[in-house]
Amino acid sequence: MNSDYYKTLEIPKTATQEEVQKAYRKLARKHHPDMNQNDPKGAKEKFQKIQEAFDILGNPEKRKIYDQYGISPDQMGSGGGQGPFQWSFGGGSPSGGAFRGNNGNHFSFENLDDIMKMFGVGGGSGNGFGNNQTSDEFFNAGSAGSGRRPIRGTDMERDLTIPFALAVEGGKMDMKIRRSASSGETITVTIPPGISEGKKIRLNGLGNAGQYGGKSGNLLITVSVEEHPFFRRKNQHLYVKIPVTLKEAVFGAKIDIPTPKGKVTLTVPAGSSSGTKLRVRGCGIAAKEEHGDLFAELSVVLPKKWTSAEKELLQKITSEPAEPVRNELHWN
Repeated sequence: MNSDYYKTLEIPKTATQEEVQKAYRKLARKHHPDMNQNDPKGAKEKFQKIQEAFDILGNPEKRKIYDQYGISPDQMGSGGGQGPFQWSFGGGSPSGGAFRGNNGNHFSFENLDDIMKMFGVGGGSGNGFGNNQTSDEFFNAGSAGSGRRPIRGTDMERDLTIPFALAVEGGKMDMKIRRSASSGETITVTIPPGISEGKKIRLNGLGNAGQYGGKSGNLLITVSVEEHPFFRRKNQHLYVKIPVTLKEAVFGAKIDIPTPKGKVTLTVPAGSSSGTKLRVRGCGIAAKEEHGDLFAELSVVLPKKWTSAEKELLQKITSEPAEPVRNELHWN
């Protein structure tokens, strides 16, 4: 029984390719194992199903075949009833016949060349195989030694959503890919430090296999970076809001804050207000041999509850400033 890829991505069959990609990114972020530490095994299985669904629906040609025949191109088996499809030919030769998918639908063809075209092979179908083979040429083709010109395999394009910290620090991440004529495999992708949203990673030779001894294509991975709950990025700099107490803001303090380089001690100047920005050099994002900076914006957090004694004390020590604090606020 094949999965309903539309249900997996929680989209209708009428969804546009843009809506497919948007749904994939949302669900991949939600079910990524790194974001579900309480149930990493279940999250991994869910994440792999989401990836599998996007591999098909995110590719217009594969989606077309899936919509028409009820299975993905990678699941198309050979004859004899051994795969998802069953074949029958009349007269003991492939001069015509019928085809039945495992969804029960029957399809008729004038000859085997029509069947070949359905699978995206031959007939100048523009499917990326780079040939115009007939069925006879296809089934009787020899190896590279037969004189045929080697044909390079097609490139594969995939999306990969990674955590914010991994994008900043770099590292490795596993992802599952499906090639044509493959049930899928898991590869390890090396993420370079400082990679940003929309950048591509090229893995040479990990695309679809070539024909007649030709080289395999490449795997092109487009990176999507998850949002961080506290940090944000602008170019090579990082920005974060740091909560401080009223006492720390009034009298000054030394506080520890997290950074990509580990904890850093920050000096809060006495008399700081919310919005005060402090710069920590070299604790931003790596750019070749240099690092961006980290900008920490202070946010004074007041107690939610005050005792009568605290309120009375605050009234005594608070006086009107020499210059009104909103003196420079204006509309025009």
